[in-house]
Amino acid sequence: MKDIILGIGNPILCDDGIGIYLAERLKKEIPQLEIIETSDSGFALIDLIIGYDRAIFIDSIKTGMMKVGEVVLFSVNEFKSSIPYSIHSLDMFTALEIFRASGIKIPSIIYLLGIEVVDNSTFSENFTTKIEAEKERIYKKVKKYVQKIRNKKYYTV
Repeated sequence: MKDIILGIGNPILCDDGIGIYLAERLKKEIPQLEIIETSDSGFALIDLIIGYDRAIFIDSIKTGMMKVGEVVLFSVNEFKSSIPYSIHSLDMFTALEIFRASGIKIPSIIYLLGIEVVDNSTFSENFTTKIEAEKERIYKKVKKYVQKIRNKKYYTV
């Protein structure tokens, strides 16, 4: 099974850079994995996973319903598309639907590892104190999820 891991975020938007930080650490520790850090979204993000069987997205989430630093595994099938802020951009889930409908080979198994954050919109190259204090624990949990997913043909959420 051909896997890809995408660390998603913006390293100058405070905690939003956590996905990129985690992908960089995974890449150093497990160099045989195909790992990409990206700030892309929508179609550009989906372009990166064409030809793979399984994809794992690592990204910040801000729900306000979980403990800061909590790592949650989702299957993208759990999400419905949302209305984009602009007709010129699409969210990842709408782009996935369009690619699937067009017959382009994208992974049939896609996971999102979401990390609950404090602030993913303030311009800063530093994590908030809470995320900074939890970085090591978050990394270990993300790495464990990645290993579990990769060790099975299909990992149910």
